[in-house]
Amino acid sequence: MQVIQESRYKLWWIASRPWTYTAAFVPIALGSVLAWTQGAAVRPLLFFLTLLGGVSLQAAANFLNTYGDYVSGVDSKENASCPQLVKGLISPRAMRNVGVGSLALGVLAGLYPVWYGGWPVLICGAIGVVGAACYTTGFFPYKYIGLGSVLVFFLMGPLMVVPAWYIQGGRGVMCPLAASAPIAFLVMAILHGNELRDIGFDRKTGISTLAMRLGLRRSIILYKSLFVGAYLSLLTLVLCSWLSVYALLPFILLPLIIKRLLRLHLQSSPELIRWLAKQTGKMHFLFGGLLILGQAISLLR
Repeated sequence: MQVIQESRYKLWWIASRPWTYTAAFVPIALGSVLAWTQGAAVRPLLFFLTLLGGVSLQAAANFLNTYGDYVSGVDSKENASCPQLVKGLISPRAMRNVGVGSLALGVLAGLYPVWYGGWPVLICGAIGVVGAACYTTGFFPYKYIGLGSVLVFFLMGPLMVVPAWYIQGGRGVMCPLAASAPIAFLVMAILHGNELRDIGFDRKTGISTLAMRLGLRRSIILYKSLFVGAYLSLLTLVLCSWLSVYALLPFILLPLIIKRLLRLHLQSSPELIRWLAKQTGKMHFLFGGLLILGQAISLLR
């Protein structure tokens, strides 16, 4: 019985896609560290609650995405990246309910940070809840009309960096808004890479992602351009003194990223595209982690 219970917990843990939690951690940590380097006091409890709220919304989006893709017929045994529903390991109703419960946990965790941070945090948080709920479900499943990777640029970029900044006591909006750009470009690359990987499968289901609308050639160009945008915006932020010069630490990843991107071209095999799509999340985390570390180093000066 204990083995079965442990296996059940592991099944739900995998269904939550914990490897994606870094997409919530990075912008929240960046906004917080940015506020601290601008003179705000460190508020550990508020940081923890903000992080719990952000990760809960990320988990909710994952659960509801799995549910939405299943009931709409997008996922099959051949292409499902999270196959718990298509294999019958979890019921659709349970997946939906756990997704809604994760949304509720995110809201509860955010109550005190919202009260402390004020109306900007409330607005960003409300948009974040709707964004997590409606990716593939709800009244506006925006993934299916080609807006998934576009909206995630804002949802997992400025709409997480800015409230984290306010919650830690930052003032004004231009600094965190500008500083969110590199992270926003790369989180968009994660979603666009997944859509690029799934073009063939998605075309059969009748949905319309951005990658499908652009076609393979232009989708590859966009994917590469998002990395260019991340590095150019980071360099601009440092030159304009929005970020510390130590925030240039992600440039040590540039040779590796260039090497990987040069492998991607029109004749790329599906296996290479799938591999690169999987690597994008890791590159986002490494880039974001080095950016946060570099900015934090300025606290020691």
